[in-house]
Amino acid sequence: MKKPLIMLMLFLLTGSVLAKAKNPMFFIATSCNNQAATGYMELFESEFSNALKKEFPCVETLSDNHVVTLLQHEKQKQMLSAGDYEEISKIGEAMGSDYLVSLKVQVIEKTVLITAFCIDNRTSKVISRSTANGIGENAGIQAVEKVSKQLVDGLKKYEICPFKGPINVVVKTERNDKKNQTYAVYCNNMDGLFKQDVTVKNTSDADWKLQKTGKNQVKGSVTYNLREETETEEQNDCYICPSGRQGARMYTEKTTKTSKVEGLSNESVADNQQIEDARAEITFLDNGTYTLKVKATSRKGDLTLITEKKAEGTCDNLSPPPEKITKKADVPLNEVTFGPFQGTSLDKILSHKDTYSTVDPVNKEKSTVTFDFDLKKD
Repeated sequence: MKKPLIMLMLFLLTGSVLAKAKNPMFFIATSCNNQAATGYMELFESEFSNALKKEFPCVETLSDNHVVTLLQHEKQKQMLSAGDYEEISKIGEAMGSDYLVSLKVQVIEKTVLITAFCIDNRTSKVISRSTANGIGENAGIQAVEKVSKQLVDGLKKYEICPFKGPINVVVKTERNDKKNQTYAVYCNNMDGLFKQDVTVKNTSDADWKLQKTGKNQVKGSVTYNLREETETEEQNDCYICPSGRQGARMYTEKTTKTSKVEGLSNESVADNQQIEDARAEITFLDNGTYTLKVKATSRKGDLTLITEKKAEGTCDNLSPPPEKITKKADVPLNEVTFGPFQGTSLDKILSHKDTYSTVDPVNKEKSTVTFDFDLKKD
């Protein structure tokens, strides 16, 4: 009667400890079809753990053999044999691990069949897999060694050990545009002119100072300033009044938009805590290069819009006081991908800096992006 209670206490204690582990945890779950296969399982645990820690020194490993008293072994083997990824991932999640490695060993007469795959518990996706077989004991050992190596090689495309460090992105925009239209008009037995000039001057700068603190986690700050001015001057020698009368009228309008924003938004939630709305993701490619994807959102700041109008002429004269509107607005760092750059997940440092410019084909706004990052692996 005491055994289930003791197992439950050990399970809760171990799960709690693993959940608090700072380093990425790999949980190795094994299954076999007979006693002859158990030796290969122990060999795999040793080979895989050593190869994994050689390439990714930050990781920790744990196997079901270490916590056999915490799980009902026969039930676990049944789930593994079923090949249900969702059920298997639940085991790793329960143990507080980041990754689950499933190993299945079958010995049928003299033939040894080895099947292994690794699941990212965060996404429940298989990120590496390998199979091998051999006839005879020596061939079985070689099959285990081959599967262990291939399984670790498949992980080299992923950021197993987090790269941490500063990511700085400065985005400056500038637009100077002037549009004119002029055409003849006729009224009151006289030739006249319609002329309109619209001038747009926009500048903004956003200075994102971010710090990558984990695999995807980012904290930091941003300072954003915006100023937009739009001026319209309109001369209409045949302006139509409400009464139907036509005559000359001059109209001017100036709109000024300013904004200042500081700090990152913290509306996202993780582990029951609010975190800053910023993410960074490194993707390692098969050709030995990588990309860095960054996304962030600022806090809401003040956005002020001031409109000034004036009209003089035959009718509809205007000279109201400036109209001022203030509201809240945030600034996004829309998902931007830097790279690809030379580097792999096995490098200790990923670093790069550059500047590039783009021009919007529609409104001709020029954007200049300057970025640098210096990320180091623990």
